[in-house]
Amino acid sequence: MKLKSILAAGLMAAAAGGAMANNYAPAVVAMAGGPSNWTVPFGTSHTDGLSFIDTYTFSYSGLPGTAQGFFANFANFSPPSPTMLNFSWADINGVPLPIFNGFVSGSVFFGIPVNGLITLTIIGNDIGHASYAGTLDITSAVPEPATYGMLLGGLALMGLVARRRKS
Repeated sequence: MKLKSILAAGLMAAAAGGAMANNYAPAVVAMAGGPSNWTVPFGTSHTDGLSFIDTYTFSYSGLPGTAQGFFANFANFSPPSPTMLNFSWADINGVPLPIFNGFVSGSVFFGIPVNGLITLTIIGNDIGHASYAGTLDITSAVPEPATYGMLLGGLALMGLVARRRKS
């Protein structure tokens, strides 16, 4: 009997918790581009006047690089139904992003180290029907041909030294 009431209370709490947030988590998106520049647009709408946690996961097959980009919402304060988003947190792979709120809300970020899978998390709340959009760009280093030439020359020199020591 007691187990049933605990289970019922847990289900009611879960149902109430689900009504308090509008979370968005699309499937993993492969970034377009290469070999040194990758890009992907992202964004969504929120219409329920509740808080949200949006989680985007992106993948790219380039070398380790740095992320830069932005996301933004433009508020509409005109009656009868103003719309806007207030962001409270954003991060890329756990690195916090600077956020700003006002007539324009969002973030602009540069130089965040990334590799392979990238997770972007955006937390906030909406007033009315509001949306945001942004772009994530990755720049990775690609060795120049002279670097490969120096590598091959160094390997040849080491082979020559090893051969002389052997004889």
